Amino acid sequence: MVKIRNANRRDCASLARVQVDSYRSAYAGLFPPGYLAHFSYEEQQKDWLESFSRHPDDILLAAETPQGQMIGYLLARVDANNFPGFDAEIIALHVNKANQRGGAGKALLHRAVSILIKRGCMSVMLWTLRGNPVRRWYEALGGELLGEKEFEVDDWTIREVAYGWKPIYLLADALGRPKLVR
Repeated sequence: MVKIRNANRRDCASLARVQVDSYRSAYAGLFPPGYLAHFSYEEQQKDWLESFSRHPDDILLAAETPQGQMIGYLLARVDANNFPGFDAEIIALHVNKANQRGGAGKALLHRAVSILIKRGCMSVMLWTLRGNPVRRWYEALGGELLGEKEFEVDDWTIREVAYGWKPIYLLADALGRPKLVR
């Protein structure tokens, strides 16, 4: 059983561990190895601490085991200026590789969408790497392909694609009722 809760400053070390480990496993082959190697738990922990101060209205959710071990997180923001026609963004969704396909990602996304709806959001979008297999899940959830962008990292061309749900209720309906959340 997975518990979804609001993350807080005390979670920064755990958030950093999930983030760095997830980047290194999920993005292997999609980013240059040197780029992935430069991420450290300590640096990311500091970034999370700063993020709590810089973005106090962000939605930051943690997924944890019954024993209290964090296995995933989701970061979302209400931001009408990010992508034309969309008023919210899922900035990050990461689940440890060993815990994927167990419902934690779906439960995190479900809770975030519920919060965004309560905050008055009518649409939501996200960016993911073009080569990321998670794209199939976003498509299965009815995500509309909105566009693509690219940028350079260490002489590699990185391509991201955007998916969106307008209205946001399309995503809420596709996610259904979470079964692993308490």
